[in-house]
Amino acid sequence: MDTPFRGERVQNGSMREILFDRFGGPEVLTLHTDSPEPEPGPGEVLVEVTHVGLNPLDYKIRDGSSGMAKDLQLPAGTGREMAGVVRGAGADLDEAELGSRGLTPGTRVFGMRGPTDRRGTAAELITLSAEDVAPIPDDVTAEALPAWAGLALAGLTAIATIQDAAEVSEGQTVLVHGGSGGVGQLLIPMALEAGAARVWATGRARNSTRIEELGATAIAYDQEDWQQVIREATDGRGVDVILDTHYFSTFVPSLDHVAEGGRIIPLPSLADLSPAQERGITAVIPRIVAGRNRLDHLVQGMRSGRYPLEASQVLPLGEIARAHRLLEEGHTRGKLILDARA
Repeated sequence: MDTPFRGERVQNGSMREILFDRFGGPEVLTLHTDSPEPEPGPGEVLVEVTHVGLNPLDYKIRDGSSGMAKDLQLPAGTGREMAGVVRGAGADLDEAELGSRGLTPGTRVFGMRGPTDRRGTAAELITLSAEDVAPIPDDVTAEALPAWAGLALAGLTAIATIQDAAEVSEGQTVLVHGGSGGVGQLLIPMALEAGAARVWATGRARNSTRIEELGATAIAYDQEDWQQVIREATDGRGVDVILDTHYFSTFVPSLDHVAEGGRIIPLPSLADLSPAQERGITAVIPRIVAGRNRLDHLVQGMRSGRYPLEASQVLPLGEIARAHRLLEEGHTRGKLILDARA
């Protein structure tokens, strides 16, 4: 299960890492080959990264448009989530403590940095809080591993959306904008798991089969008018909950399709809720809650097949700029992953 890195990096004490020294386009991302290896601090584990999960948040931090870019010290790393292998821990985490957490050296893990941790994950070695990682089951194959690198941020976002913000309950109807994306592929099964009677999800026609496999009724927005579909399907009533991963082109039009007493959940953290509030429609921006309990819940969902998140494309670490361009195009299916070993 354990795949070591090239021996020369381990021997010379340096590593490869993606950094940017100014805000801007994908071209500001640079692969450094001589970054110093990090040392784990109190409560931290040292992880040898195998794969890095990418998210729209990454390019919003890179170009300075995200709130998380405020006061960011440059040069900075990129990436928020990963999968890898535990290599060590801070002095306060002895063997017994690591064992109780299931994080002994050699254990494969996945996780993401907490909201206040601005360091990146696109590097061969990283340190992060032991609270922000969880073990990957031993029976996960090497072929399936990339999807685990993209599970933490998408999964914790989906949990916060369904459980905390949307409060989806038995018998409700749900519309997901962006059902084939990384978060969308988890929102659909989680909404059904919460008791939704029916889920519609928008996506490109080429991704309709995937959306249907997840249990939703697909609306191919590039071939049909999603508003007309919802209007006809609900006899003009609208849906109880709208989960909007797109926001910019869909939020305001969606307000016409929220059923009385329903709510809309835009996922971008800087979304403007005032158009909904002015119409008396409940609108809530989900806030990620980190921690081992929710990570373990994601593990159970992946193992059971309830949360079949897919990694649609895996690129070498050095192709980070290309990966960010694909992210910005906004049509990536599932999760886009970097292989930190390539």
